[in-house]
Amino acid sequence: MNTFLVKELLRTLVTQWRLLVGGIGAILFDALVVSLFVVVRIASGEWGENRLIVLFDPGVSSEQIRQIYRQVREWEAISEVFYIPKDDPRSIQDGVEPGRAPAGYLRVTVRRDLSEAEAVLRDLPGVASVQSYQKGALRALLASEAYARALATGLQIGSVLAAGLVLVIVVRLLAATWRGELEILYLSGLPPRTIRWAFFSIAVLLSLSAGVTALFVSIFLRGASSVQYWVPELLQPGGLGYAGLWSVGMALCIGVGAGLVGAWTIRIRF
Repeated sequence: MNTFLVKELLRTLVTQWRLLVGGIGAILFDALVVSLFVVVRIASGEWGENRLIVLFDPGVSSEQIRQIYRQVREWEAISEVFYIPKDDPRSIQDGVEPGRAPAGYLRVTVRRDLSEAEAVLRDLPGVASVQSYQKGALRALLASEAYARALATGLQIGSVLAAGLVLVIVVRLLAATWRGELEILYLSGLPPRTIRWAFFSIAVLLSLSAGVTALFVSIFLRGASSVQYWVPELLQPGGLGYAGLWSVGMALCIGVGAGLVGAWTIRIRF
């Protein structure tokens, strides 16, 4: 019965133009909120802080770099190391110009004590420099003052609450449209819990749709020129996966919260 109710509620959501506009608006608004949350999260969080780029002197050959690669990957403090050869597309993601790595370079992920690992890597033969991942202007802005961090946190919390409220409104509008049917379902003996669960499912489905939309927004943003300056972390390896995980996770949390509030405030007994 619950699956049937969900299908019927979705059909009503699509066929009633007022509900359709509200549903699409909720998805777009929530997708914007989730995208904003993810961007601020990436810029203000510690993602990518444990990754280093190891550049070598011009005279070092690719074979010598491979030997160092085999040595470094055995270190206990290193969780992951990649040898990036010349003209590899990943060098664009890492922000390494081809002229600075004629024979390639190493991308290293450190388990712990980044400064110690950085010092040891600098002492390796042929190493010209060890640099951390490129950090954007938004991260520098958020890390500059305590009030900036507080403002970012407040913005995230406020936007998430607003996104949940929009979903609750859509659920309530859908319930108002179904007022007569809800009375019949209740009088026919269908438990209120089952009815509420159907509305809860609708809220979660709408929110997950917003999460998927936010993921596509993240993919689109990767091609925007301003991202290179403000949030280059999104372009770096794993950045899109990190953003996608947060997009779906935040959308699910918003949908569950809004679904619980919206479904349990619906008046079923008449």
